[in-house]
Formats: sequence, structure tokens, C-alpha cells
Amino acid sequence: MDQEEEQKVLLSTRCPVEIAEKLLAFAGRYRNTLASDSVQKSRKFGTRALLRIAKRMAIAPQNGGGSDDELYMLINRSILAEFLPTTERAVLEILLKESNISPGRPAV
Repeated sequence: MDQEEEQKVLLSTRCPVEIAEKLLAFAGRYRNTLASDSVQKSRKFGTRALLRIAKRMAIAPQNGGGSDDELYMLINRSILAEFLPTTERAVLEILLKESNISPGRPAV
């Protein structure tokens, strides 16, 4: 499925356009890293995962969420980031930053 089709599917969930664009930008970058030899081929971030995140983000604004922090958490959970090797985790953080997706500031 190309990016335009994926965007239509994500927007059909009533996910905010800004969130859908960030999600697609991240997915494109992440999928490109899968082409490199240093990343296991079994790690996928397909349209189904994007759809689950978009549905959650469509509901989140009604519950007081819908922030980049929520998006960051959902992506990390979907990719099972806590189980990634250190180098792949670092690459994931760089990709998230490039896509303007960052965690909320820690409470002081």
C-alpha cells in the first residue's frame, strides 16, 4: 500500500491530520531502516499497526490525551522498543526525533 492510500485509511479513523502525518513520516523512515543489514527483517511496522495507533489517537483527544507523548508511547509499545538491542533503540529514538515525535517532559 502506498503512502497516499495509508493516509486515507488513517484519516478514516478520524485521527487528527497532524498526527496521521507524523505517524506516516515515522513509518516511512522506520521502514527504510529495515532495508539495512543491521536491523532484523522480522521487525515490522505495517499498516495494521498504524491503524491501531490512529484509532487510539482518534479516541485520545476525548479523554484529554492526543499529545505527542501519547503517540510516542504507542509507537514504542507497538515496536516493543524495550526489548530492542541498545543500538536499534538509539536508531529508533533518532527516527522519532526526526519525525517530531518526542516524549513529554518529565515532572519535576
